[in-house]
Amino acid sequence: MNFLSQILFFFGAVGAFNSIILAIYFSLSKPYSKLENRLFGLFLFILSLRVLKSLFYSFSTKEPIWFLQSGPTFFLLIGPLFFSYTLSVIHPKSFWLKQWKAHILFWLVIVFFFMFLLPFKNNVELYKISLLPIINLQWCIFIILSGIVIKLNYKSSLQMKWLSTLVIAVFIIWASYMFIPFNYFVSGSIIFSTLFYLFFLFFLSERKITSVIFEKTKLKKHIPPSDQNKLYIEKLNMMMIREKLFINPDLKLSEVAQKLGISTHELSKIMNANLGKNFTDFINEYRVKEAKELLKTNTLYTIEAIGNQCGFNSKSAFYKAFKKSTNTTPAKFKS
Repeated sequence: MNFLSQILFFFGAVGAFNSIILAIYFSLSKPYSKLENRLFGLFLFILSLRVLKSLFYSFSTKEPIWFLQSGPTFFLLIGPLFFSYTLSVIHPKSFWLKQWKAHILFWLVIVFFFMFLLPFKNNVELYKISLLPIINLQWCIFIILSGIVIKLNYKSSLQMKWLSTLVIAVFIIWASYMFIPFNYFVSGSIIFSTLFYLFFLFFLSERKITSVIFEKTKLKKHIPPSDQNKLYIEKLNMMMIREKLFINPDLKLSEVAQKLGISTHELSKIMNANLGKNFTDFINEYRVKEAKELLKTNTLYTIEAIGNQCGFNSKSAFYKAFKKSTNTTPAKFKS
C-alpha cells in the first residue's frame, strides 16, 4: 500500500469509524430515545458498516478477513431502515412505522438465510455478479419511496429540508457503490466520509437546528423567557388573529408548529414557559373569544351552531370551555 493509498484508507476508515460511534450514541443514549433518533442511529450504523466493509475489500489482497467473509447480505437492512426513519419524521402514526420491527425482522431472516445457506466465502462470484446488484436495487427502491413520501408531504420546515438533503446524500452514496467498479470501492468510502464530516460540522455549529431535527426527550425544568420565544408567541397570536386557525376543530399542535418553522416539542415548551398554558387551553381561549362576539351580534344561529362555527367539535366541549373562561354558560351570556 503506497502513501496515497494509506491516506485514502485512513480518511475513509476514520469517517466510517466516527459515524459508527455516532450511530451507537443515537441508538443507545437516553436523551435521544425518541423512535426517529433510534431509527436514524440504526440506519447510520448499518450504512457505516457497509462503507467500512467496502473499504477493507478495496485494500484486501489476501484471503478476506472475517469481517469480509460475512458477505454483503446485511446491506438489505439499509433501505428499510432509511425508509422507516423517513416515515418516523413525516408519518409517526403510519401502519408501516408501527410494524417496523416486524419488517426489519423479515429482512433479517433473509440476511441469515443467505449467510448460512450460501456463505459468501464459497460463493463470491454469485454475490458479485447476481446478488449484489439485486441488493443495490432494493436499496434504490427504498430511496425512491422515501423521496416520494417527502415529495407528497413536503412543507417548508427544517425537518423536511433535512430529509430532502439526506435523500440526496444517500442517493449519491448508493450511486457511488452501484456504478463504481469493485477495484475502486475506496471512492465510495471517501464520498461517505466527506458527506459525514460536512453534516457533522454543520450540526455542530448550528445547535438550534440540531435540537429541532434530533429532538431530545429530556425536558429542562425551567425555560427562561427569551426574545426569540417572545417573537414566536407574537407570531402565534398574529396567526390566530389573521388566519383564524382556531376555527378548525381538528387543528393540531404539529400543524401550528410547522407554520412557525419549529418542532412540536419546542412550541409546547415555549407555550408552557411563556404563557403558562397548554395548546388546547390556548386555542379554546380564542374560540371562546370568537363565540362571545357572535353571541353579542348574531341572533340567527343557535348557540350550538355558534360553537361549531368557532371550532368546537361538540356542544359539551363548547359549554365546558366557555364556562371555564367566563364562569357562565353561553346561554346566560347571550341573555
